[in-house]
Amino acid sequence: MQTICKTQLLETIEKVYETSEDCKLETVHFEELESELDLLARYFNRSKTESFFLALVFALNQENDSAITFEHITKYTSCSPMRILLFSKEFTALEKKGILVSHRMRFRLGERKVLTRFSLNDKVIEAILNNQPMPDVSPKKIEDIIDFLEHIYQLGLECQDKEISSYLLFKKANNLIDEHAHFPIIKQVKQFGYEVEEMYLYFYLIWKTISGTSKVNIEMVLEVIYDETAVRIRYLQNLVAGNNILLKDNWVALEKSNFLNDTEIKLTEKSNDFLKKYKLSLFGSKTKNDNVILPKDIALKKLYYNVFEKEQVKTLRTLMENKKFTQTQERLSEKKLPIGIAILLYGSPGTGKTETVKQLAKKTKREIIKVEISQSKSMWFGESEKIIKRIFTDYKEYAKTCERTPILLFNEADAIISKRQDIDARSISKTENTIQNIILEELENFDGILIATTNLVANLDKAFERRFLFKIKFSKPSIAVKAKIWQLKLSYLSQDNCRFLASRFDLSGGEIDNIVRKIEINEILSGEKPRLENLITLCEKEKLEKQSSFIGFSKS
Repeated sequence: MQTICKTQLLETIEKVYETSEDCKLETVHFEELESELDLLARYFNRSKTESFFLALVFALNQENDSAITFEHITKYTSCSPMRILLFSKEFTALEKKGILVSHRMRFRLGERKVLTRFSLNDKVIEAILNNQPMPDVSPKKIEDIIDFLEHIYQLGLECQDKEISSYLLFKKANNLIDEHAHFPIIKQVKQFGYEVEEMYLYFYLIWKTISGTSKVNIEMVLEVIYDETAVRIRYLQNLVAGNNILLKDNWVALEKSNFLNDTEIKLTEKSNDFLKKYKLSLFGSKTKNDNVILPKDIALKKLYYNVFEKEQVKTLRTLMENKKFTQTQERLSEKKLPIGIAILLYGSPGTGKTETVKQLAKKTKREIIKVEISQSKSMWFGESEKIIKRIFTDYKEYAKTCERTPILLFNEADAIISKRQDIDARSISKTENTIQNIILEELENFDGILIATTNLVANLDKAFERRFLFKIKFSKPSIAVKAKIWQLKLSYLSQDNCRFLASRFDLSGGEIDNIVRKIEINEILSGEKPRLENLITLCEKEKLEKQSSFIGFSKS
């Protein structure tokens, strides 16, 4: 590569351009431009013929203010379409080096004909205009399987953007596979003997999965790969019918929905095991989802229970210790009994149900996957069922990445496991009943830990009762327990004052927490600790029906 004066370079390109009109790309024309092409070849570091076309494309780009086609070149030079084909290897070489950029698109919507447009790489244009040496624009070399998969994915994006046709997509993919068959995993996939379409789809799904997307909408994938609607629909129909070699050989699986265009495709456990052999783990870069609570993020708290609750919670904690849990599942499996543990915590609000789940997770070092009920009851018919099913499939997949079986938490579960409604014409009733049937079916085959909490156990459908192995009622704390809670939260109170507050006010642990928070806020604002009469005032107004307009502490 050589630095050449900008003026000299542009004047040379201009001469090549002006003298090439009607030249018919004859050999004598190249001979007449010997000195000019020699200068361009030194700048571009390419052959004289390649440099000629780079100059011509650059000039025609400026004239048309856009990428040009072979038709632009044949018209300008008055050569035949057959003549331009004699130089196809030059265009291919320039593309391969990244100096020439091609954009392929349909001539008209729905037509098979694809136009190829050319332009110089933006970095090359910038170098010419800024009097800089020819830059290195060689495509990134594929060093490993990750680079290969990224290239496969990028081909799909080019096809989706109509820059290349499906035919060219598969042709380039096949070349990539052949060129990198020395990578063990590619060599193995080639030995399966699949068509390039199936190999491309498989590699595409591997890339999406290791990038963090465990499943993708099959229609969206096929829109990336196939530019013809009829071909795409035919392929989709065959997939859903199970007539695909990747499905038959259990490399991929479909998650069907009520609507064909909602069907999702993902890699199977067989694929996961296969990829692990080649040091390519689907779950190697596990990230924390928004609905996942890690044990280290849970603040350790001391909870007080009534006698019966205390014994039941103690049993759960022992069961969820890793060694005991493993032994339990092994024993149940030997006896041909369901190995999943489903637990229902029910009772009045503020009695510590959700906090109990968190403390169990903290002490047994288990992650919590918290289900947001509001997000599972979609307004769109058919969506809710799919979301509920996905909750369980996502849990199973996530559990594979955890050292210990995580807890699937349905908080305020009455919203989705309440009594089933009589079937009527309303789509809402049908949808809610379908959701419950899905959950009942999933619980039959569940092999993890599920904990549901509810304030409204009377609304619980009877069919769910036997699905919950443990059912623990959380009552409002006794006077003795409430006194301990007051003492724990406000250590400066005397035992007599704690017993007084506990006996006088029927408050739950959550309501006592609310009062303590207001005490802390007021102490910051006033700089004073509250007196007993202040606490009495706060306790009296904690219940909405007795609430007054007073905010803060009394001045007495």
